Order: sequence, then structure tokens, then C-alpha cells
Amino acid sequence: MKKRRIFIIGLLVLLLACPSCMVYFTVKQQESYKQKVINSIDPYKIQLLSMAVESKTNPDYLPLSFNGTDEKTQAAANDAINKIFDAVLEMEQDDDGFYYKAYNTKTNQRYKSQKSYFPVIYKQTSTIAKDQKFNDFNLRKILEDTDIVYRLDDNYKLMDGGLKVKDVYVDLNQITINLPNIELTYYCTTSASSMTNYRSRFVDEYDFVVLAGIAMILGLFIFIYILMNSLEVEESINPYRTIKNWKLLTVLIVIGLTCFAFVGASAGTGLLVIMGELQRILAQYSVAYPTPISYGLYFLCMFIFYFLFSMLCFTVKYMFMNGMDYFRNNTCIYALYAKTKELGNKVTEFDLKDNINQDILKFTICNALLVIVLYVISPSKTIFAIVYVMISFLYIRKQSVKVKNDYKNMLNFTEQLSHGHFDTEIEDDLGIFNSMRNRLNNLKVGFEAAVKEETKSQNMKTELITNVSHDLKTPLTCIKNYVILLKNTQADEATRIEYLNQLEKYTNRLSNLIQDLFDVSKASSGNIDLHPIDLRLQALVDQSLAECIEVLESKDIQIIKNVEDVVVHLDGDKTYRVFENLLTNIGKYAMPHSRAYIDIHEEEDYVSVIFKNMSEVEMNFSSEEIQERFVRGDKSRHETGSGLGLAIAKSFVVAQGGTFDIEIDGDLFKVIMTFKKS
Repeated sequence: MKKRRIFIIGLLVLLLACPSCMVYFTVKQQESYKQKVINSIDPYKIQLLSMAVESKTNPDYLPLSFNGTDEKTQAAANDAINKIFDAVLEMEQDDDGFYYKAYNTKTNQRYKSQKSYFPVIYKQTSTIAKDQKFNDFNLRKILEDTDIVYRLDDNYKLMDGGLKVKDVYVDLNQITINLPNIELTYYCTTSASSMTNYRSRFVDEYDFVVLAGIAMILGLFIFIYILMNSLEVEESINPYRTIKNWKLLTVLIVIGLTCFAFVGASAGTGLLVIMGELQRILAQYSVAYPTPISYGLYFLCMFIFYFLFSMLCFTVKYMFMNGMDYFRNNTCIYALYAKTKELGNKVTEFDLKDNINQDILKFTICNALLVIVLYVISPSKTIFAIVYVMISFLYIRKQSVKVKNDYKNMLNFTEQLSHGHFDTEIEDDLGIFNSMRNRLNNLKVGFEAAVKEETKSQNMKTELITNVSHDLKTPLTCIKNYVILLKNTQADEATRIEYLNQLEKYTNRLSNLIQDLFDVSKASSGNIDLHPIDLRLQALVDQSLAECIEVLESKDIQIIKNVEDVVVHLDGDKTYRVFENLLTNIGKYAMPHSRAYIDIHEEEDYVSVIFKNMSEVEMNFSSEEIQERFVRGDKSRHETGSGLGLAIAKSFVVAQGGTFDIEIDGDLFKVIMTFKKS
């Protein structure tokens, strides 16, 4: 256990250290990459940009001084330099790899062009008049060493020794530059930039070779660490224990290809990190902390690669440690060889003591004699007879063995059923016994359903006894208590009348409960007496509302009726009882100060009656549960009642050929009944 823990800790340290080293060296290569960008800065374009900004921020600035030139040449030169300034500013504006801030030390004006979301590689602040780095102010050299003139139209062309402006030749040697008063802070980013002559977007081959070599050296450390540890310890690690049971081809396909994929992902991520492209993409989509996240993604790719590489190292070690046993147990070629050998053994194995084999052999011999007789006329075809006999033997024996095994499976299944193990099931193909298998599976389902139904019935009986005992005991106890109080002759007349009223209340409650029990008993036995008549449902609803108005007004529940005057052939007493039970439930369980709805609509073949209301409490039951006997919406049994109201209502509706359904949608409780038209 200790060696296993040490191995795991050491492997984790290596798996964390290797990606960390790769990130470190990648950042180092990134610094080299940044230096290449810095070295590509074109000082002449910086000079021209400073002069262009000076002309924007200082109207008194004269960029050129002339020596021995006429006014026409001076005007042409000034026109050309202004065109060049416009071209420089336009080129900078379109350049995502370069932006700047400028400050005119003479006029105290500021000018800036901050537009890029690319990560900054280089930042430099300089004043052309003071910075010794920019000490060549020869206009001819500046224009010749930059491509700025080529951005102008055909009216401006560089010629030997000068600049042609339309039809005027300007000798650049007779012109000097007046230094600008601009303090310029410019930023170079990871994007290719025309302002800095930085156009390459890829790292050098040298950078790639360095990182690849470092990655190989770090991988060698992991390989050596795998070799140094005990094979038994490594086999106890879950990933290694899993892959050692895989076939070699599976390991190469799954682990090898995945490892190769992460080599590419790691290399690509590393190159993007070096060039700042990954940071740029993250910044472009407004992702916070793009640089740490890009390093983290690179670290993750390298971590997964080295982990997969460690699994390949373990596979190589396990393969050589087990020698030929590994190839026998883990290669697909040997598995094919083993299957072929097993098939050959099945052909040669033949037990003559087995009755089935004896019958098969007799059949095969008779068949062979028949074939030989048929082919005796043509001896050249005897070989086909022999092959035919062998194929017949193998096929018939295979089918017979399958029938025997299928029969045993059937016997085992029936024995399991006889012991009450209903969780077993036959899913295999049993050939000629498939029809019997299906019937046995159906029989199992029927037995299982019967057992569940019986269990449910027993539970309901127990619950019925408990609930009936509770619901009968409560009013009886109250009646007993009030009888004792009435025996007290000292009570005044008003008190005795109050006690008698309470006795009447609990007596009525007990009578209603007993009547409910009788009704449920009749419904269960199907012994419901019906006396159907032509019944106006609208009048029946009004009668039921009048009877239940007290319980509805106690909670300020307003009944909204949308009732059509429909006549249906129904039992008046039973249907009234259904409506009364539903309205009583609304009075008990509906939300106070709310509205309940009664809808009666006549359809083509039936009449639909819908009661709906909002529940006062959460309905944590299903529509099926609430229709069971002795189930209340108020499971704490605070409300009076038997819990039989909905069960009785459903029984009376179904007995009259109707349907009774309950829908629960959040706090909405809806009862939907349909009655067939007479």
C-alpha cells in the first residue's frame, strides 16, 4: 500500500512538472519571438509618423527646409510630404499590429490611435529630436528605404537622386527635415504589421525543434519512472489495471490515436501561445485574463498527453515483462488463432456415450451411404459426398446441442419461477422453444403483477381498518363525552342545548361515514341500484350549490358557472351525490377568496362536466393516488371527512357508463367527467 501511494505521488509530480516545464520553455521561446518583432521596427516609418502627427497638432510646423530651390519646387515638395503624411496615417489606421499615443511638447496637444485588442509585444516611448536612435534625418534615405511613396498615385514617383511630383523634379539632397516636437509612445502587437515591417506569423523551425526536444526529454523521464517501479504496484492503479485487460490493437487505436491527437493539440496550442494568437482570440471575444487562460489550456493539453503517454509506457513495459503470454492473451491475431483451434476441437470432440451423438451418428451414416450410392455412378464426385457428410454432421450436432441447452435453460427458468424468483428472465434465442419462452415470460409478468396486486390489496385492507377505526373512533368519543356532560344536572338549559347540538353534529357525521362505507362496499361489489331519469344538469348543479353554499361562503369561494341546459338520462340521487361531494371538496381544500369553475358542455356523442379550483395547499400527490379510498388532499387529516368522496363519485359516474378523470397542473385541481347521451 505504501509503495502504491509513493508511486502515485511520484507520477502526479511528474505529470504536473512536465507540462509546467513545457509552459516555461514556451514562454521563453515567446520572448525570443517577441524580440524578432522588436527588431523588425522600422525607424524611418516612426520618423514619418512623428512628423505627420506634428503637422496635425501644430499648424505652424514646417516639416521641410530648402536649400537653393525655387518656389515651384518647394510647393511640389510640400505637396508631396503632405501626401506622404496622409499615407502614413492611413497605413497606421489600417494596421492592427501597431498603435500609438503622441504628445506635442510645444503645443501641449495629445493625439492617439488606440484601436487594437491584440496582446502587446513591445512598447517604446521616444522623442525624435532627442532620441539618438533616430539620428538619420535624410529625407532621401527615408523615402528610399520605406515603401511609402509606392502607396501614392502615379503623380509621385521616386527617381534617381530625387522625387518627381507631377512634372516637377525635386532634388531630395537640397531638402532637410525640421525635427518634430512629438513624444511618441507606440505599441507593437502580435498581429502582422506594415508599420514595423513585421509580416511573419509563424515561429522558426528552431523554436519548434527546441520545444519538441524538451518534450521528448520530459517524456523520457516518465518512461524511466514507469520502468523503475514494480509492475505489481502499477497494475493496482485503475487506469493501468484497465488497459492491461485490453487487446493490444485496442490500446494502440484508443490510447495511441488519442495520444497522437493530443500531440497535435499541444503543438498547435504551443505555437498559438508563442505567437500570441490564442491570447488574441480570447481577448477578441472579451474573455477575462486571456494570457493565464491560454497558458492553462496549453498546460491541460500537455498534461493529458503525458498521462496518455504514461499509459503507453506501461503497456510497453507490461508487454515485455509478460513475454509471449501477453501476445497470447492480448493480441487479436492470437485470439483468431485460438478461435480457429477451438473450432477444430469441437469438430474432433465426439462422445459416443451421449444419446444425442449416437442418434446423430446413425443419421449421418445413413445419409452418407445414401449420398455414396447416388454418386457411385460418377466416382469423380465422391469428394463432394464426403464434404456434404461432414457438413451435415457438424450442422446437425450443433443444432441438437443447442436444443439440449435450450431445454435446460427452460427447465432452470421454470424452477426459478416455482421458487418465486420473478426477477429472472430469458432473453436468449431458444430456437424451437421461443414460443414457450414468450409464454413463460408473460406468465412471469402475470404472476409478478398478481403478487404486487395482492400485496397492494393487503396493504389497502390494513389501511382501511386503520382509517375506519380512526374515523369512527373520533365521533364516537365526542358523542360519549357529550353524553357524560349531559348527565351533569347542574348545567343550565343553554349549555344542554349546545351539547345536544354537538351530539347531533357528531351523530350526523357518524351516519355520513357509515353511509359512505356502505356506498363504497356496494361500488366494490358492483351492486349499485340505478334509477335513471331525464335529468337537467343545470338544475342539479344549482341544487347542489344551494346545499353546499354554507361551506363555500365560509372560505369566500365564488363559483363561476358556464353551464349549458343539457338533459341527460342519469340517476338523480347518484349524480347529485357526485356534484355534492365535488363541491364539498372545493369548500374544504380550495384557496380562500378564490374562484372555482363549473363547466357543462354538450358534445356530439357525450356531455362533459368539469369542476376546477385552485388548491390552498401544495398537492404532493398524483391524480391516481387521490382517487384511492381513504386518501385525502389534506394528508394530516385536519379536515373532517372519510377520504371516500372522490372514490364514491368516481364509482357512481363509472356505474352510469361515464368517465371520471382528475388532472393536476401545479395548484390547479380539475375533475373531468363525461356522460353518454341517451
